[in-house]
Amino acid sequence: MDGKVAVMSALLVGLLLSSGLAVYFASNMAPDGSDDDGTGDGTDGGGEGIGLSGSDDRAPSLYVAPAEFGWGEPVLLSGWVVDESHNTTIISVNVYTAESLTSPALQLSTLADENGVWSILLPYDEPGSWVVDIKATDSSGQSSVSEMIDVTLNLPIEELVLVTMRYEAPAENETIGLVTGELLHLFTDTCGVEFWPQGQSAIEGFVNGSDGTFRVPVDVNSVSRKGELWVTCGLFDIKSRNVTFQLPIPVEPPEEVDADADGDGIIDAKDDCPDTPNDEPVWPDGCSNAQLDSDDDGVTDDIDECPETTTGFTVDSVGCHPSQMDEDNDGVSDAGDQCPGTPEGEVADANGCADSQKDQDGDGVQDSLDQCPNTASSATVDSDGCPVAVYEKQDSWLCQGSGVGPVYDLNPQYGYQSNSNSPFTCEVSVTMGSTFMMVSSNGIPSHDFTSTRGCCTEEVNYDFDIPINPVNDSDGNYELVSDRGQIAVAIDGVPLYGPEDGPGGDAVALHHKYYNENRQQIDLGICGGHSAREYFHYHWDINCVLWTPGAGEDMTDYDWTKLDSTEHSEIVGWSFDGYPIYGMYGWDDSQNVVQVKSSYQLRSNGNDGYDGTDDWEYIAGIGDLDMCNGMWGPTPEFPEGIYHYVSTPLSGSTNTHVDTDGNTVPMIGFPYFQMCYRGDATGGPKGGGGQGPGPGPGGRSGEIMTPHYDHSEPAIEFEAAQGESVAAPIWLDLTVTLALLAVLTGAWGVAGRRKW
Repeated sequence: MDGKVAVMSALLVGLLLSSGLAVYFASNMAPDGSDDDGTGDGTDGGGEGIGLSGSDDRAPSLYVAPAEFGWGEPVLLSGWVVDESHNTTIISVNVYTAESLTSPALQLSTLADENGVWSILLPYDEPGSWVVDIKATDSSGQSSVSEMIDVTLNLPIEELVLVTMRYEAPAENETIGLVTGELLHLFTDTCGVEFWPQGQSAIEGFVNGSDGTFRVPVDVNSVSRKGELWVTCGLFDIKSRNVTFQLPIPVEPPEEVDADADGDGIIDAKDDCPDTPNDEPVWPDGCSNAQLDSDDDGVTDDIDECPETTTGFTVDSVGCHPSQMDEDNDGVSDAGDQCPGTPEGEVADANGCADSQKDQDGDGVQDSLDQCPNTASSATVDSDGCPVAVYEKQDSWLCQGSGVGPVYDLNPQYGYQSNSNSPFTCEVSVTMGSTFMMVSSNGIPSHDFTSTRGCCTEEVNYDFDIPINPVNDSDGNYELVSDRGQIAVAIDGVPLYGPEDGPGGDAVALHHKYYNENRQQIDLGICGGHSAREYFHYHWDINCVLWTPGAGEDMTDYDWTKLDSTEHSEIVGWSFDGYPIYGMYGWDDSQNVVQVKSSYQLRSNGNDGYDGTDDWEYIAGIGDLDMCNGMWGPTPEFPEGIYHYVSTPLSGSTNTHVDTDGNTVPMIGFPYFQMCYRGDATGGPKGGGGQGPGPGPGGRSGEIMTPHYDHSEPAIEFEAAQGESVAAPIWLDLTVTLALLAVLTGAWGVAGRRKW
C-alpha cells in the first residue's frame, strides 16, 4: 500500500508541474495566437510588446567619420545623422585635452543639413591629440547615444636637410668672401647655418627662409681655409647635417694635401668631379648638377626635368619619357595626374589636384562647390553635390496596378496534383502612411510556380505593415525570427518563412539532399517555394523574382547561377523590422560587385539539417554577413548606406557536405533570408482574414498548425544557436507528462505484483 501511495504522490506532482507549465504558456497567448488583451497592439496589457508606442518620434542615430588628419589638413569632423527631420537636429561637440580632462576645453555645435550630413571645423593647426564627445539632439529634445572618438593631427615627416654650396671670392679691394648655397627642407624658415673653420670659433650664417638660400661671410685674411659647414633644420624634428668644406682661397705655395684644382670648395682627395666649371654650386661629393646624371638617362641633372626616369626609358632633350610629361606644370607627371589642366598659380597635391579640382567623395562635383562632401560616389547628385531623391520604397514592389499574369501552377509538369484554380494573377497594392508601408496582396507569386505536395495554392488576403523608418535594436539582444512561420515578405507579396518545415527539419537542406526525411516528406519547388494547403510561401532563393527568362526559357529553367553577377542586386523583399532584403550580389568595400555569402555552417556534431536550425552554427568572418544574415553598407537605392539582409544561396564556409547521393556539395547559405531582426520588428502581418500563418513575426506557419507563442515574454528559456533565447514549446510540457505516466505505470505494476 505504501508503494502505491508513493507512486500516486509522484504522479500528482508530475501532473501539477506539467499543468503549471501549460497554464503558464497559455497565459501568454490568446486563442488565435495574438496578444491576449485583445487590443491588437502586440502587448498583453501589462507591458510593451513589439507594437509602436504612442509616438513615432524617435531619438536620432549618429554616425561619425574617422578623425585622423595629416599635417596641413583642416581638423574637420564630419558624419551624418538619421532622424525624422535632419536639418533641425543639433550636433554638439565637447573637446577634451590632457589639460582639460574634467571639463571641455572647447564646445561647438552645428545643424545637420537636409540630408543629415554635418561637419564641424576644430580650430587646431598644430599637431596633437584630443578626445571629442559628440551627440545629436533633435527638435523634440531627444538625444542620440554619445560618440566618444580620438582626434589626431599627425606630425609632418621632416627629412634631413639637403645642401648645395659654393664660394664667392671677395670683391676687389675687399676681404669678405661668401659661402653660399641652397637648402632643401620642408621648413626652410627653421634652418640655421654655421661654418666652423678648423681650430676657430663658429661663423654664423644667414638663411632666407622663403627660398632656402643661405650665405656665410668669411674674412679671407683671418679664416682657416678648411672647416665644416653645419646646417640644422626642423620644426618638430630637429636634425643637423655637416659637410666638410675648404675655402678656395689662394695660398702660396699650395699644400698638396689640401689641393682643390677646380676651386669648388671640395679638396681633390674627396672630389668626385675634379673639373667642376667655375661658379657652379656643388654637392658634398664635389659635383654640380651639370656633371651628374642621377637617373642615367643621358641628360645631366641641371637640365633634366624628369630626374627619376626608369632605367632603359628613351627620353627627350629635357630628360623626360612620355609617361613623365607634366602638361599643366603642376609638378605631377601626366601619367599620375588625376586632375590634368590645373589652373596656373594653384598648388596641386600629390595627385596633381588643386583645391578647386578635388572631388573627394567622387560624386562629380568639385569640393569647392560641393555642399554635401560625404556623398557616396554611386549617388545621383545635383549641382551642389547633394543626393537627389530618385527612389521611393513603394517602387520596389511588383504586381501593382493591373497585376502580373497569367501565372501558372506547374504542378503537373513535376508529377504533382493539378491545381484547378490555375492560372492566376499576382496582385499587390501599396499605401504609404506616416510610419508604415501598408501592403496588401493575394498571395500569388509574380512567376510560374509549383505547389508541390501541399497542393493547392489559392488566392488569399494578406495585409502587411512594413516600418518606413526602421529603428535598430540598440541593446544587441536581437529577436529571433520564427523557425517555421512568416518572417518577411517578398516584393511580389508572398510571405517568406523560416528555414524549418512541418516535421521540424531544415526544408532547404532536405531539398538539397543533405539528409533523409523519415517523418513526413516535404518538397520545395521553383524558387524554393511550396504550399501549405492554400498558402504559398518561400523558404529559400527569392533572387528569382527579378529573373527574366532568356529566349526559349521559362521558370523551369531558373537557377541562381544564371543571375547577372556584374550588377548589384535589387531589393527582393522586406523584413518586418523595415529593413530591405537584397538579392545575392552586393558591393565590397571598394564597391566591386561580389557574391554575398552567409556566415553559417553545419555543426560537426549535428544531424545535417534533420534537427532544423539546431544543426547550424554561426562563425563570424567565414562569410560576409552577421548572425542575422545582414550587413551595413551602401546600395543603389540607399547610397548613404543602410542595414539590409541578403537572400543567400551559398555560405562563405569552405566546408563541404556529402549528400545522400554520395556527391560532395558546397555549404548552402543558411538561414537563407534572416535568422534574427536587427531592428525593432514592429511590422508584420495584420492578422485575421483567411491566412494560415498566425499574426506577427513570431507566428508559426500553417505547415505545422501549432499555436502561436508571443516571443516578447518567453516562459522557459533555452539557449539557441547564437546565444539568444527562445520560448520552450508546449510539446515539452506534454513530453514531461507522458514520460512520468510511463514510468509511474510501470511502478504501479511492480507494486501490484508485490501485493499478489
